[in-house]
Amino acid sequence: MNLKPQRAALPACFPAADRAATMPDGRLPKVSMSARTLAPILARTLALACLAVPLPAALAQGPASAPAAGSTPASTSASASGELQAPRDFDAERKAVADSRAWTNYRFATAERACYDKFFVTNCIERAKETQRTELAVLRERELEIGEAERAFKAAKRDREQALRQAEYEASQPQRAADEQANRAEFERKQQEQKLRDAQRQAEAPQRAANAAEYQQKQADYDARMREARERGAEQARQRAENVKAYEAKQQQAIQRQREVEERRAKAREKQSSGESPRPFGF
Repeated sequence: MNLKPQRAALPACFPAADRAATMPDGRLPKVSMSARTLAPILARTLALACLAVPLPAALAQGPASAPAAGSTPASTSASASGELQAPRDFDAERKAVADSRAWTNYRFATAERACYDKFFVTNCIERAKETQRTELAVLRERELEIGEAERAFKAAKRDREQALRQAEYEASQPQRAADEQANRAEFERKQQEQKLRDAQRQAEAPQRAANAAEYQQKQADYDARMREARERGAEQARQRAENVKAYEAKQQQAIQRQREVEERRAKAREKQSSGESPRPFGF
């Protein structure tokens, strides 16, 4: 709810402070630079506290009022996004309350300074404090209402999200049941296939044993033939080595005999040349 500041409504909140806050020509009294700077800003935000004393009732009507032209209702936005939208801007409302509290305190300080120029200072200050307490109490009630509304909204949002999850879970229950049944059927089919394979393997066990025995026999025969071939090869190699040795021995003997014959012939020729009659056999 947007409230425009009304200058005429300010005296209803702080009559004495309003007169002290402005000069006859409309200027602010001589105060510190920070207060003079804050005054225009706080005046715009705190007008809602001065325009309507029952502040919670005035601001509570804000969410119920019709939305501005071109704005999107909360229900439409929630349905479009699928998420529950906040009906109120709680942060903005808290900021407005904080600004209002700062403006109330500022106006009280201004009124308090103005009271020192009056004859009944204490009475003036007490009236200003009473007005300040009244406004701060209203703002406190508004702050509590904002917190309660925000907690209620969060609780409703949490309940809605939980209800949505529950609805999604229940909606997916048939599909989960169908998937579970399909998985169970697939598991049973694989179990049956495994049982068939086990039975077939058990039936083929005797044949596999016979094939293994035959293979072992063939392997043994092959090993025996290989062992016999190795032994035969070793024997043949030994025989060849002995033949080579015998051949080399015969060659040596032949060379030795040839050498002896050559020596006898040489002796025979020497004797013949010396006049001795040759002997038919060389000796």
